Amino acid sequence: MKGFRALVAFSLLCVVVINGLGQSTTSDDLDCDQQVSKAESEFNAGHFYGIPSILKDCLSGSKLSKEQLVKAYMVLCQTYMILDDPNAAGDNYLKLLKADPEFVPNEKDDPIEIVYLSKQYTATPIFTPHFRLGLNASMISTIYSLTTEPYFTNTTHPLRLGFQVGGGVDWNINDNFSVCIEADLASRGYERIETSGINTDESVVQANQWWFDVPIYAKYGFSLKNNKIRPFVYVGFAANFLLSASNQFTYTDNKSTGSQLVSEGPPESVINQRNQFNRSFLFGGGIRYKVGKNFLFADLRYMGGMTNLANEAKLYYESSNTISPGQIGNPNTYMANAITRYHYVSDLFRMDNMSLTFGFVKPLYDPRKVKKARTKSVARAIRKEGKAKK
Repeated sequence: MKGFRALVAFSLLCVVVINGLGQSTTSDDLDCDQQVSKAESEFNAGHFYGIPSILKDCLSGSKLSKEQLVKAYMVLCQTYMILDDPNAAGDNYLKLLKADPEFVPNEKDDPIEIVYLSKQYTATPIFTPHFRLGLNASMISTIYSLTTEPYFTNTTHPLRLGFQVGGGVDWNINDNFSVCIEADLASRGYERIETSGINTDESVVQANQWWFDVPIYAKYGFSLKNNKIRPFVYVGFAANFLLSASNQFTYTDNKSTGSQLVSEGPPESVINQRNQFNRSFLFGGGIRYKVGKNFLFADLRYMGGMTNLANEAKLYYESSNTISPGQIGNPNTYMANAITRYHYVSDLFRMDNMSLTFGFVKPLYDPRKVKKARTKSVARAIRKEGKAKK
């Protein structure tokens, strides 16, 4: 019987302790929420000196949510402004920006002291890195058409998809304007179909290229009402380095008898027939979508080639890498296999490119005091309000 009573007493004690712990945790959360409300009430009642001590424990313990932190620091900023302690007000506004780097006061609804401080401090990132991945399609712009055929020819360039991956950094001049530089690796290609003669002989070339692009551009962005969607547009130039270029040839000789003679083979390097350094202009735009403190984005870009990709001096000659060891002499004296076997010579051409990319933006927020703040008109309004409250 004594053992049973001891068991019951121990069980009741455990229930009391657990219940007490649960109530303690809940009361802490409620206390901090209540402390923020109490601080706001004290401020509205004109009791300014006790407000920092009311909020001290909750702020030091990091028991507040982001929204509660913003409210608490707003009260402290207003309090120190009225108590004529601008340094303490500024320190608390910096803490507010660390809690919510995207905070922007509403001049119509938010306290005028907060609007004043917002003119002196900013959390706008100085540098914003981003990473991108997407698809592209290249368009050929012929400068001068060349052919090995003695007859009239018809040439088409069906689109082929490629892909690109890369990243870049935005240097933010202010909340709207930035200068950006990227480094992108892209796989691009095109197809060239040439038909000629009475029997419509057909030459098909599938070109595959790897490019390293360095775009530099100026960008303008803005926020919509909910501040989550950030459209942007940009314009600039790019340096384009052709890393590799290969063509796969297929030539179909359609005989008058109805038979066909088809020549085809593995891809062949044509890098010697290309100018490897090129330039282009670019423009584009897209949308950023805010997720937490970061962004996801979609970007549509057009890049127009400004230089001739064909190396005119070497269009008809074989690459030195493909000459057999038994051959001697200047490599430029050997006719290209593309001409002798596939009846193909490259046009003089530019290549444009359109791409759609998706990516991730990681703003490097930097709460700080701005060098030039326009606060005179707001300061006058604060002094008038302070006198009215006293």
